[in-house]
Amino acid sequence: MCGYADAGTARYAWIGGLRLAGREAEIPTRTPRIVAVTIGGQTMRFAVDAQESWSTQSTLTFGIEVECVGLNTRQATAALRNAGISCEDAGYTHATMPTWKVVTDGSLNSRNGSCEVVSPILSGSDGLTETRTVMMVLRNAGARINESCGMHIHIGVDQLPQEEQANILQAYSEWQWAFTAFVLERRVNGSWSRLRSRQTWDNLISEWRNTSDVRQLAHQHDRYYALNVASYYRHGTFELRSHHGSLNGMNACAWVALHLAMFDAARVNDQDFFGHNILGAEWQHQVTTPRTTMQDLNGVVTRVPVLDAVGNQVMRTDTVSATRAQGVAGAQALVQRLAHNGYLALDAANYLTQRAGNIPSARSNNS
Repeated sequence: MCGYADAGTARYAWIGGLRLAGREAEIPTRTPRIVAVTIGGQTMRFAVDAQESWSTQSTLTFGIEVECVGLNTRQATAALRNAGISCEDAGYTHATMPTWKVVTDGSLNSRNGSCEVVSPILSGSDGLTETRTVMMVLRNAGARINESCGMHIHIGVDQLPQEEQANILQAYSEWQWAFTAFVLERRVNGSWSRLRSRQTWDNLISEWRNTSDVRQLAHQHDRYYALNVASYYRHGTFELRSHHGSLNGMNACAWVALHLAMFDAARVNDQDFFGHNILGAEWQHQVTTPRTTMQDLNGVVTRVPVLDAVGNQVMRTDTVSATRAQGVAGAQALVQRLAHNGYLALDAANYLTQRAGNIPSARSNNS
């Protein structure tokens, strides 16, 4: 018997079928809800509708942390509640809550208020849709991003066998530079989201496979890496920390879907995703030398590998730095393999392929 994981996925597939058949007129429309948000004595009214997002068949859970400026915790909480989203103004806490929470974050710089909006444990296409809706509400209520903002996601792995967790670390280690094509260059190997050298990865993966207590091992590690294993100790998750601040729900959900797909491929030990260290061990050592930045690595323009229209790797002289271009080529190859092997929805894959290396400015809410 064939079916869909949830109602959101079924509706998404049904609408897609109507579009492919040229029957757009049969697609039902939704009546948006009008909500009012009062900030600083001024009342704003805007339409709120559940925002459709990418579909995912992954059974892994996830969460998201959205850092933004322009709203304080009270204002953000009010906006979300007025839009019908369960939310608590939680002050400062790392506790996982059953609803969305709005907390303070001392790393954010703004004269007009700031906050971090944190999801409950989410899953499936419905979780992606909820994420996109929350971002739309925040944006319409006046939230913005600046260079102090980041966006972190958590993927739940505590229910997976230890060997599958280690497989995820192994696969991510080989593709870590590909993921950098989706974030602003200033976030690559930053102080809050460092990359690991090949040797550091090998040591971590070996320890993870062989330890008798992965939770205690996670507790011994620093959390300021692009893939943070320390979060496993408290939350049972691997945290992805490198993404710049964003209120673009389509992008955020694609970023989540990409990691869900990658984790699923690694879990089952799909060999299409192993043995593909796109930059080699020598470069992996260079990138994680202390204080090394993208500017240090950009070097001279050279001939670099890129993908042609049908996915074949070709060499091209480009004005983009070799390291960035290699990241883009790796990102496109990764996305195409995930889609081809059935881990990533085709529409999300097309979006990510176009976005790799093509990111709006740091101050854009569409980043």
